Amino acid sequence: MTTRQHYHEKLEQLKIEVLKMAGIVNESISRSMHALIKRDASLAQKVVDDEKNINQMEFDIEEQCVVLIATEQPVAGELRFIISTLKTVRDLERCGDYACHVATTALNFDENATVSVHEDLPKMAVICRDMLKNAMDAYNEENAELAAQVRKKDDIVDSLYLHSFKELLTDMKQEPEHVKQVHSLLFVGKCLERLGDHIINICEEVEYIATGKRIE
Repeated sequence: MTTRQHYHEKLEQLKIEVLKMAGIVNESISRSMHALIKRDASLAQKVVDDEKNINQMEFDIEEQCVVLIATEQPVAGELRFIISTLKTVRDLERCGDYACHVATTALNFDENATVSVHEDLPKMAVICRDMLKNAMDAYNEENAELAAQVRKKDDIVDSLYLHSFKELLTDMKQEPEHVKQVHSLLFVGKCLERLGDHIINICEEVEYIATGKRIE
């Protein structure tokens, strides 16, 4: 095996590690929402515990990127990939943080509360998970067209967030005794909306890897 082949194997291994990290993040999003709906404390705690693993994966991948830049002298396209990977894992880590916030809300949610999770919130979570999966498919394939398609779905997440926000505010006014619980759900909605934003950031990095052009 030549030195160059060995280097490209390192780049492929780096990509595999990023995809593994994304898989854990995606599962955390699913678990956090299920924990909130089902008031499942053990599932919520699993998400909180996995955040430490996600953070460690970010550190490890960043270290791999730094070593590759320092020792392999990557050329233009390779350097774009490594720099964008650095940014991608930071966005993945933030997605993990938001999933953890939802799980923490589930842990703190009053198990006797009569307030149910607004129907738009699970919908947002499902769309975000689908967006993240497709964004990482685009990253794996370095597919700018797929990344651009994913970016368009953020409008749906934003629309659901706005709708749930308005309805939850109305609920808060009509049932002031449930203000604490409704406020928690407003927070969850904001976490999911921000999740979508970070996934869009990943798509923009994919488009940069593939085309060399930055998306405004």
